[in-house]
Amino acid sequence: MKKKSIVILIVCLIVFYLSSNVYPCTTFCIKDNENIIFGRNFDFSTGFGYVMINKRNVTKTAAVFPPEKPITWTSKYGSITFNQMGREFPYGGINEAGLVIEQMWLDKTKYPESDNRYGLSELQWIQYQLDNSATINDVIASDTLVRVSFQSQAPIHFLLCDKQGDVATIEYIDGKLVYHKGKDLPVTVLANNTYEESVDYTKKFIEFGGNDTIPKTIKSLDRFAQAASMVKKFDEKKSENIINYSFDILKTVSQGEATHWSIVYDIVNMKIYYKTYGNRETRVINFEDFNFSCKSPVLITDVENNIDKIEKDFIYYSTKLNRELIENVCNNVEFLKNMPNEARDSMAWYPESFICNE
Repeated sequence: MKKKSIVILIVCLIVFYLSSNVYPCTTFCIKDNENIIFGRNFDFSTGFGYVMINKRNVTKTAAVFPPEKPITWTSKYGSITFNQMGREFPYGGINEAGLVIEQMWLDKTKYPESDNRYGLSELQWIQYQLDNSATINDVIASDTLVRVSFQSQAPIHFLLCDKQGDVATIEYIDGKLVYHKGKDLPVTVLANNTYEESVDYTKKFIEFGGNDTIPKTIKSLDRFAQAASMVKKFDEKKSENIINYSFDILKTVSQGEATHWSIVYDIVNMKIYYKTYGNRETRVINFEDFNFSCKSPVLITDVENNIDKIEKDFIYYSTKLNRELIENVCNNVEFLKNMPNEARDSMAWYPESFICNE
């Protein structure tokens, strides 16, 4: 199959998958004098997925199709990501510099029209930033070079946090990148409404100067308010174990069986804690246990696995395993069951085009 056809099939598969995903998610960031913590619930119809160890010094060309022009880059940083649609298309993760990016659904998203910048699909934009950016300011500055492609159909927005403790939201509103950080980010939470809508909603509640009590529903605005209230309470007392408290926030805004992954990133200590619906044991991944040189094999583990020893529980990545992951997801999500094998094959083989530069 020609390279152009492969790229088109990959992007079409991503677009088809994401545009059908209407499951909400919730993210937040909390800090104390010693810690910077990022929490995330992933809500969807299936929990299949891999934790992937992505390498530095790898040259890649973006999976886009005309009229977009594909950008080529070489990764500066290794990263650890949570992937369901195969390698290179993560839902979120953290890189060696301590930058965390996670995405959530936002109906009001409108991506930019074609211009002189390079376009990237929604999920590859996440990997691009983890490959190239050390801070939130790096991500924002990259808007002069890259954007989420107008061809993308999934309306999503992002919460980011870096090792300096900076937190930001990034949204595409009316075709332009809009971000909130610093004084413009009074609440370090994001769900499935725009950030401004969500902050305005919290003002009616007692915790934020209003008179009402926060409803205990799973609606986006209520989840935002619930998480924001708990972040505010921790900021005021900072007496509880911050990791346990983060999981308490995620439990509060959980959607039961639809919440498949609950992830807590410990940015200062470069550790990832996570639970899954299918395995309630808290697993811990430590960055210092991995070699991010592209000369070393790419490692992956099933998101449901226990993590006792890296050498036992992480295995070598292969196109075959990538293909099996994509197959499992497609076969267990109703609207993906008729996806052609050619498209599944193309997405699985895409990382074979990468080049190690060490």
